[in-house]
Amino acid sequence: MKPHPTLKKIIKIVLVIAFYIGLYLLTKDHFEQFGELTTDNINVRWLPLVFALVLAGPNWLLEAVKWRISLSPVEKVSFGRAFVGVLKGITPSLFTPNRVGEALGRPSVLQHGHRFSGGLATAYCGLSQMPVMMLMGVLSCVYFAWRDIEISHSTFLTSWWFIAIGFVCTVLMTAFYMFPKYTIPFVKNSDKSDGIRRKLNFFCHYTYNERFRLMLMSLVRFMVYSLQNYLTIIGLGIEIDFVDGMMSVFLIYALMSFVPRPALAELGVRCSASVMVLKEYTSDFRLPTISSIILWTINLLLPAVCGGVFYLIKKKERGNEKKVEEKFGDVENVF
Repeated sequence: MKPHPTLKKIIKIVLVIAFYIGLYLLTKDHFEQFGELTTDNINVRWLPLVFALVLAGPNWLLEAVKWRISLSPVEKVSFGRAFVGVLKGITPSLFTPNRVGEALGRPSVLQHGHRFSGGLATAYCGLSQMPVMMLMGVLSCVYFAWRDIEISHSTFLTSWWFIAIGFVCTVLMTAFYMFPKYTIPFVKNSDKSDGIRRKLNFFCHYTYNERFRLMLMSLVRFMVYSLQNYLTIIGLGIEIDFVDGMMSVFLIYALMSFVPRPALAELGVRCSASVMVLKEYTSDFRLPTISSIILWTINLLLPAVCGGVFYLIKKKERGNEKKVEEKFGDVENVF
């Protein structure tokens, strides 16, 4: 007997709420300390923060390269147009769960007949990041288990049964990404599953070389924005070496990936996950929160503003085109 769709939704909502409550209970005492925060409490190192800001460019340039590769079965676009599409996708993604707004915003730079396929290509582009994020999260758990470091005084993240489950999930996700045609037989041929089957059929259009390139670019980009995160952490005076810092960041992103959220809510999840993971390295739990806010501003808020500017430019161009059409339409009526 299959569970009712409404029951499935209720279960998902309950799990998400439980996750948020758990993060709140783990970190609420530390967020209450913000009332005592002054500039004298923070030992800011400006050079790492400047480097984190500079790396925002390569971060989104790499995403533009990824998206351009993912568009190969749909339409050939220039790198500049792909970059504009990526920025335009960030703006609506701020208000949609797991940034699904990117599938609406990015294809706006494509030809009208290609926009639906462009949305599927965007989904596949985003999917290529998941196996990488899961793998690096599992590696971080192995590292902390090997170093016998408990995360937030909790043993389950570094327990070998949890690592084994994470590894199996990573293998399955990678297999789903690399070999979508073998997943199709497991999807029932019904009206409800028609959307999934269409996506899987579209994903089969990519060659193995294209899939591998997408995953490789996803790994490079993951390392870039993980380095950004590490730079913001040490930029606020948290004493943590490079290896421990990067492994902590890998785990933070792995924890974030399990929670469906709009990008606006991502800030809260990022802050809570950062506090939970970095408890072993700082006694001032406000610093991971501030570093998360800085990184969110650099990597999401500022690009979203740039994307909004491109929307305004496009709207103005359409307005000018309409005026020209009306003007020449009047001239034609005269003659």
